[in-house]
Amino acid sequence: MSSPRTIDGVTLNDQTDFAAFVRDVLRGEGGVGSRRGDSQPLDWILRAYAELAGSGSPYADRLAQGVADCLTAAEPEVRGQALVFFQNKPPAAGGERVRDLVAGDRRLFRGVPDPIHPGTDLDWQLLAALAARMAIGDALAVDLARDEAVQPGRAAPLIAELADADRAWVVANAEAIVRATPAAGATLLIQLQAVVPDLVALGRRIVPLCHGDRRFEIDIPRFIDDPAARQQLLDLFRAAAPSRA
Repeated sequence: MSSPRTIDGVTLNDQTDFAAFVRDVLRGEGGVGSRRGDSQPLDWILRAYAELAGSGSPYADRLAQGVADCLTAAEPEVRGQALVFFQNKPPAAGGERVRDLVAGDRRLFRGVPDPIHPGTDLDWQLLAALAARMAIGDALAVDLARDEAVQPGRAAPLIAELADADRAWVVANAEAIVRATPAAGATLLIQLQAVVPDLVALGRRIVPLCHGDRRFEIDIPRFIDDPAARQQLLDLFRAAAPSRA
């Protein structure tokens, strides 16, 4: 048996149903405390997890597994917060379930508006959680991300981490990635600028495919370090702009 732990007046012990407890917390019904800077119920879970993990308590893994169980909860706001947890804590117990969800039936995510991040759906957040797993060296996550990156509209939350994890594949498949997701082009260029021998040559391949990305002319000036390359990429973008005549 493990010794009970009390956090903010909430006692966790071997009899705690962590899946039910986490679900109640994420629904705002868990009876846990909040702080002035909290923006969502997940903030308490993140604090509790950090405290438990920092002390080596076995309840850290059980709490994280409870969050993993909530990845398929009935309520979108619960699923969304569970995804944010694993975006922030990808090594936590249960995080591998993100891979299973990406590879499986995504009806709980695709096209479901994200209550936490307006303008995205839960599938975007699921792929962002997959990206976080790539960042910790999960080779199976990289395999899944390659398949996702060439599907229409799916590369944006993945491309930065995928470019780090498998640079050669991203460079070789740059056109397919950007053709499927024009908004991934600027991020791809920004992420690879320090490691490809000729950034402008890569730009010639993909910049004409970036139209439809409203942020291209905002992000390239901000994040491309070399002034000459920056200007040439902008010139390529403007030259390839569809005629308004």
